[in-house]
Amino acid sequence: MSRPRRLRFVTLGLTGFIAIVVIALIALLASRGPASAIPFQSPLLGQQAPQAMATNLSGGTVSLRASNAQPLVVNFFASWCAPCRAEAPELNAFAYDQSLKHHGAKLIGVVFNDADSAAQSFARSEGILYTLVSDSGGTIASAYGVTSPPTTYLINTSGKVVEAWVGPISASQLDKAVAAKGYSS
Repeated sequence: MSRPRRLRFVTLGLTGFIAIVVIALIALLASRGPASAIPFQSPLLGQQAPQAMATNLSGGTVSLRASNAQPLVVNFFASWCAPCRAEAPELNAFAYDQSLKHHGAKLIGVVFNDADSAAQSFARSEGILYTLVSDSGGTIASAYGVTSPPTTYLINTSGKVVEAWVGPISASQLDKAVAAKGYSS
């Protein structure tokens, strides 16, 4: 085999190999489920959740407190946060499913380091079904120790923080956590 022919054969073989690797990588990435939030060891775990009164984006007052009958999920988000946009449909699905249960969890989204007007636009574009509250001074985020969105906390019916996650959370993760804590009625 002549040298130019051998070089062309090796080049075609290498190109074919690279194409197969790229196709396999695309197939692998396409078959993966959505990214999961990562549990983290918040100093609040096992402690009473910070109590706060907040203003929802419509101007009403909302308590960030779990009730004796309902656990509370608090999710810190921002309209400029791509992972927050990715998790919005998951949070909507979770909020809707929980609203159908007798003592389903209540979900409150807290605006993190963002303008309320941008959060309102985000809520409209994503069709948000749960309550969103303003945190213009960062008081709530500071009380929870939040440094970046999305960050999510599960608070039990006694008002204690029982789970904490960082990153985009799925409805499935929240459903499992709520059920594991015995709130899946």
